[in-house]
Amino acid sequence: MQNNSRSYPSILFKSALVLLLASIPFSRALLSISTGLIVISAIWEFILNKPKVHFKNKYLYCLAGLVIFCLLDGFRADSHIEWARLVELKLPLLLLPLSILIFNKHLNERLITNFTIVFCMSVSAATLGSIINYGMNYKAINALVLQSKNVPIMGGMHHITFSVFCAFASLVSFVLAVKLKSALFWLLAVVNLLGLHILTARTGLVGFYFAAFILGIVYLVHHRPKTHYLVGVGLAIIIAPLVAFWGIGSFHNRVLNTWEDIKVIRAQKDVNYQSMGMRLEASKTAISIAKKHPIIGVGFSNIKGEMARQYTEDNSTLFLENRIMPHNQFIMEATVHGIIGFVILLLYFAFPLFAPFTKLPLVFLCLWSLLFFASFFECLFDRQHGILLVSLFWFLYIDFKPEGVKNK
Repeated sequence: MQNNSRSYPSILFKSALVLLLASIPFSRALLSISTGLIVISAIWEFILNKPKVHFKNKYLYCLAGLVIFCLLDGFRADSHIEWARLVELKLPLLLLPLSILIFNKHLNERLITNFTIVFCMSVSAATLGSIINYGMNYKAINALVLQSKNVPIMGGMHHITFSVFCAFASLVSFVLAVKLKSALFWLLAVVNLLGLHILTARTGLVGFYFAAFILGIVYLVHHRPKTHYLVGVGLAIIIAPLVAFWGIGSFHNRVLNTWEDIKVIRAQKDVNYQSMGMRLEASKTAISIAKKHPIIGVGFSNIKGEMARQYTEDNSTLFLENRIMPHNQFIMEATVHGIIGFVILLLYFAFPLFAPFTKLPLVFLCLWSLLFFASFFECLFDRQHGILLVSLFWFLYIDFKPEGVKNK
């Protein structure tokens, strides 16, 4: 009976992780509840079974540094209520990796593969529901896309963040479909890849092709495929966007909308309600703040007030409702925590470069390249869903090499 009770923390951890993965596109409340249960199970495991945990982890140190900076921001916070809210948001950035490290010996390849199936099926369900809704209302949605509006996502998840999850589900499904010869993963890969082009958020869509390009380079170096394979893959990469442009109305209109955004920026016209133009103005404003506070920044809880003041000081032509926060993780970190925070963030993404890419698990390589690209267009370390990718999924997949990969 005593031996059985020692397995309870592990059971709770696995159950909570399944709940988290299943609820990603559908419920923020369940994400918070399941995250809390994961942390509780880790504390329970650490006290009850006293596992040998290797906390000397360079990625963990980086995340710990970012969280500690947020805690120290309390000494300079204009609003301690806002500071407490942001600390609550940021804590999983450290607590989730610690939980994975504590349960590391319980995580085998088959279990992680099953977790991946739950994750990909959850994202696929939201993708499929969104595709059906698009098909029923495609004329109205296509018109909205031309106005820089988003295609509605089933479950209410933010469309940009969802596009990153959809891109990752496509990539990981494709890798595991090839390696494990799994029809299920092939199906999930096709559903999410189709949805990625229909739902057309640029960050996830272009991030997918960026990650696919990195994977192609790794495959080319490691396997030296025959010329006809290279030609076939190259043509597929070129043809797929062309087919989507002429065959999918939302994708076609998103390309047109992007081109209009670029023309407005180049002509230095009014960028109000222009997605790319507003982001560019936000980045310029944040960089101005970072130059004034280069060492330790202005603090995470003070960034909204500082941005508002800087917009006014610069006589920004943006309307008040369009004066958004920066959508670039590197610029954001340099603004809130100065050069020190920026270097820590840069190291987090740079450390995998010190290991040969051919030695990294392909699934982790998909995640790394996608997140690195997406961080130039979205603050993933500052969003509930983004934190799951850069902490939970990062540590879950960093050593994940299923048998199909090992044997090959």
